[in-house]
Amino acid sequence: MLSHYLKAPFQFEQREIPIPEVGPDDVLIKVKACGFCGHEMIQASYASEDWTPFGHEFSGVIEKIGANVKNVAVGDKVVVETSTFNPLSDAARNGRVDLDGPAAKIIDYIGGRESMGFAEYTTAPAALCVKFDSMSFVEGSMIEPMGVAYDLFKVAGIELGDDVLVLGLGPIGLMALQMAKKAGARKIYAADLSNCGHRAELAKQFGADEIIFTDKVDIRNYEFARGGVDKVLLTAPPRLIEDATYCMNLGGVIAFLGIAYGPAATVSFDSNLVHHKKIHIRASDAVPALYFPACIDLVESGMIDLKSLVSTTFMLEDTVAGLTEFVKNPQTAGKAIMVTDKDLLL
Repeated sequence: MLSHYLKAPFQFEQREIPIPEVGPDDVLIKVKACGFCGHEMIQASYASEDWTPFGHEFSGVIEKIGANVKNVAVGDKVVVETSTFNPLSDAARNGRVDLDGPAAKIIDYIGGRESMGFAEYTTAPAALCVKFDSMSFVEGSMIEPMGVAYDLFKVAGIELGDDVLVLGLGPIGLMALQMAKKAGARKIYAADLSNCGHRAELAKQFGADEIIFTDKVDIRNYEFARGGVDKVLLTAPPRLIEDATYCMNLGGVIAFLGIAYGPAATVSFDSNLVHHKKIHIRASDAVPALYFPACIDLVESGMIDLKSLVSTTFMLEDTVAGLTEFVKNPQTAGKAIMVTDKDLLL
């Protein structure tokens, strides 16, 4: 079968490997669609020194099940969580599955595999599989990042009448923007660099009232309608937390996600400003990956539009060329999706 690997800087390779064996608690999935993730962009740019399989945003069909598997059956259409909580952990038993982490021995998809989503087949723990009905496989491949966006949205606690700033207009930011609009945000500001191209137009399409280009305007001095905003959804580099503190109304919430490395992981801000404005700074981290059933329902009911985010699709066998072209200018692009059937091309 075909499987793909990446290595910095921006190298992609296609290999022919055996179809993986299925363990007793695992399933074999025939991949139908797989998205290229922002974190994989980091891996491809500088973080992966050795060839590594990639692709954790995917949907497919169950081809084979292990002896102990009971929650899914051959032929089921599924999306796969990157991780889930350990039902035997203290956090889970205390009703806080969101607090599970590596110490709780979460069930994990990423790591130690010969093939991942950019392949014809991959294996996964059956516990990570979530069935779906009517959405497309391309939409299914975006449920994983949508779950990340939903976690950010819930951490922010957006309420009816809030003014919201979405800082960072990648696919996750644009998904969270749609959720804020559906939740009843009064006014939505969408901010990114001026080279974000099509993503700014998508922000308007999804309900943004104003677009702010942060390389053209000092967002710290932006004239917000209420003097500031109540909630910030930050999917840009964490260093922008400091800029966000200057945009807040009294008692506002900055919810952020994103991983930085080395010195870039250190963030500074004026503690007196945060103190006197009573600003809450809250981290969102989709480990364990949660909210997949809710996200599937939002897509299948038509509340959230994922298809508009897709800027390019390509066949599995064209992955090397497709991704090489995509990474040349990701700022203006939307989402790149690999598909294994020609009728799934958009």
